[in-house]
Amino acid sequence: MINERSLEAVQKASFEKEFVKPLYDSYCFSRIPGTILTLFGGEGERLPLDVVEDNEYDAIILLLIDGFGWRFFKKYEERFPFLKRFREEGRVSKITSQFPSTTAAHVTCINTGLTPSQSGVYEWFYYEPKVDRIIAPLLFSFAGDKQVNTLESTGIRPEELYPTHTLYQRLQQLDVASFVFQERSIAHSPYSKVMLRGAKVIPFEELTDALISLTSHLDQRKGKKSYFYLYFGDIDSYGHRVGIESAEFVEAIESCFDTFEELLGKNLPPRTLCLLTADHGMVSVNPATTHYLNKELPDLQKHFKKNKKGAPLVPAGSCRDFFLHVQEEAILEVASLLKHHFKSIASIIPTQELIAQGFFGSTFPSPVFLNRVGNLVILPYHQHSIWWYEKNHFDQHFHGAHGGLTRDEMEIPLLSLG
Repeated sequence: MINERSLEAVQKASFEKEFVKPLYDSYCFSRIPGTILTLFGGEGERLPLDVVEDNEYDAIILLLIDGFGWRFFKKYEERFPFLKRFREEGRVSKITSQFPSTTAAHVTCINTGLTPSQSGVYEWFYYEPKVDRIIAPLLFSFAGDKQVNTLESTGIRPEELYPTHTLYQRLQQLDVASFVFQERSIAHSPYSKVMLRGAKVIPFEELTDALISLTSHLDQRKGKKSYFYLYFGDIDSYGHRVGIESAEFVEAIESCFDTFEELLGKNLPPRTLCLLTADHGMVSVNPATTHYLNKELPDLQKHFKKNKKGAPLVPAGSCRDFFLHVQEEAILEVASLLKHHFKSIASIIPTQELIAQGFFGSTFPSPVFLNRVGNLVILPYHQHSIWWYEKNHFDQHFHGAHGGLTRDEMEIPLLSLG
């Protein structure tokens, strides 16, 4: 069935002319971890009962398909039996992403239950006071580095940068075993080692291998309650590299859901709940038409905050949500200049206004978040991109992107079957 109430709620969650406000208090990705906890007898902020009923399950499977927003679900639901089955035998709901609509914020949330305002891991790039530089947290690197794990040279430990209490540790307290299936390249990264504490981590090369292993572990539970989380990133990767209208993007979707149908579709044991969601959607962007802030407004840099070495704190966020660290006395001037320059292609909003309206989470933001986040954000409208250029470090080469507040970025499916 289609959850019409969720569709109506998300449709009403409008902000400015084409943006969506995240529904942290109801239909939001942030409530998935709490839902899983409550279904296993624990406590948490859960999704509404019209999304997932309050039944007792022996096993819960969560499939997180990076980048597979609501727009793509609606486009392909009739094409793939695996997706169609959720509508015919289960429940299809629309929920919102968190803001920013970025993988870093969402995988941190799904592993810890923390919103961006709580975890402080809010974007792909952000300022980290402990190293006084812009970093790429999921890569454990300085922003712009071509290699991963370059933060190791600072002597800082991953535990100092990421939340250290995980969903899996809370499930352990409920006597629930957790199994996490991650692509081999990221399964044992510094970020994953902290975020996946309390779970058995099972790396995979191909999705087929992951599902064979998942169904095997599902069959061998011997009565123990278990949680299975599988992250799959190929659809998002192809969307970035070659665009969401490309043949490669469609092929990635086909391969994903044909494989799910073959190996998981009809093999769910009784008292098993299968959930499928995404972290965000995507919009098309054109590298050739990207607006580079430091090329178009070079004098703006004098108003940016600097680190102890005198380097400006830039760039933070992404080309769809560019967070600026502006000197406090210059915020109004910089905002005015940006609004005039980008008047038809982007909104310019002080971060404090978004915090006050709960865009990063419904609770009061943590000190770690406040110390990391920029104080002015550029939010491009549909298909526009605004970024920073430094040769061999920063440019905008993607054909599909996310991070902003448009509906195509913020609306995601939550499919439930069980």
